[in-house]
Amino acid sequence: MEKFILTIDGPSGVGKTSIGKHLADILKCNFFSSGNVYRSLAMFINKNIDEDYGKYDIEILDGICYVNRETYSSEDLYSNEVTITSSKIAKEEKIRNYVKESLLKYYQSLDKSLVIEGRDMGSVVFQNAKYKIYLDADLITRGKRREDQSKMNETVSDLKKRDLEDSNRLISPLKVPDGALVINNTDLTLQETINLIIEKLRLQ
Repeated sequence: MEKFILTIDGPSGVGKTSIGKHLADILKCNFFSSGNVYRSLAMFINKNIDEDYGKYDIEILDGICYVNRETYSSEDLYSNEVTITSSKIAKEEKIRNYVKESLLKYYQSLDKSLVIEGRDMGSVVFQNAKYKIYLDADLITRGKRREDQSKMNETVSDLKKRDLEDSNRLISPLKVPDGALVINNTDLTLQETINLIIEKLRLQ
């Protein structure tokens, strides 16, 4: 099979990462979460708050994001402080351009296909992706999932605020990409969602 891109867009709590990883395993290709780049940038900025950086050197190697040659653990990247900063910098056009450029370079460096998730992967970064998915679920369901994932550090009200910010952002707002398969998995299990994607996109 020729090299391709499968994008998964959608708000927090719909299972983009879990579903993306499973699909990548099934399709025997690479997986990457674009949120890792924003969170890595946020971590770097928080650590160097007094420094004035005109440009950030972002590089993704073997699925690991480096910002000015620094990388961080998953535990560091999912702190409340990093979440707040990443949401803030995601509104900046300059930052989004840095992230887009790093993701395009990452895909070009790969020998195999890529499953990538985020909030503007199919709508902005990889507009010509062969496969596009948009996942959604109701707010209560997504809030419960995020509370479980973050051990109550992220609540339904936090999620509602992020939804509003992401959807009304002037630069790359959260939206359904053109030609995307839209799935509401409020009442679907992880496996049921994966099975539906494989069936609808005829991936096997």
